[in-house]
Amino acid sequence: MLLPAAALAQGVPPQGVPPQGVSPQPAPAPAPEQKPGMFESLGRWFDQGATNFREHLEGAKRRMDDLQDEAATNSRNLSKGAADATKGAADATKGAVDAMTRLPTARVMSGREKCAVAPNGAPDCVAAAEQLCRKHGYGSGKSMDFTSAEECPARVYLGGASPSQCQTVTFISRAMCQ
Repeated sequence: MLLPAAALAQGVPPQGVPPQGVSPQPAPAPAPEQKPGMFESLGRWFDQGATNFREHLEGAKRRMDDLQDEAATNSRNLSKGAADATKGAADATKGAVDAMTRLPTARVMSGREKCAVAPNGAPDCVAAAEQLCRKHGYGSGKSMDFTSAEECPARVYLGGASPSQCQTVTFISRAMCQ
């Protein structure tokens, strides 16, 4: 290698040439290309499987915690509902006892009272049941049995009138009187 004369005269070593007394450092060797072996691949596969398994377990734990929280909430609501049901059962029992105390004075009466026709065309038998009970000396009553029949003028039966003149009537035949 030939060195330029000007560089030598100034004492400046040319580029790429180390100064005297300094040994040149060897260039680092390029890293060898890593080729995964069977054991390394198998290890990575186990590590990834363990990570996935851990994630699935954590997800299952979260779902179980959510279900436990929901069950606790439902349990609290159920307790509140049970208290309300108990109160409702107590009220129903009181109503049944009240009805049973009135039963000895209640009697079933038979008769025949015509029900009035309500504005919607249906029979209204409340007044007829009370009327039947009053006839037997009781103050009030509720209908238990009724009979419906078709009432027609005699001309319909004799053939001189149309059946459209017939009407359905309802009668109370039994009532629970008190």
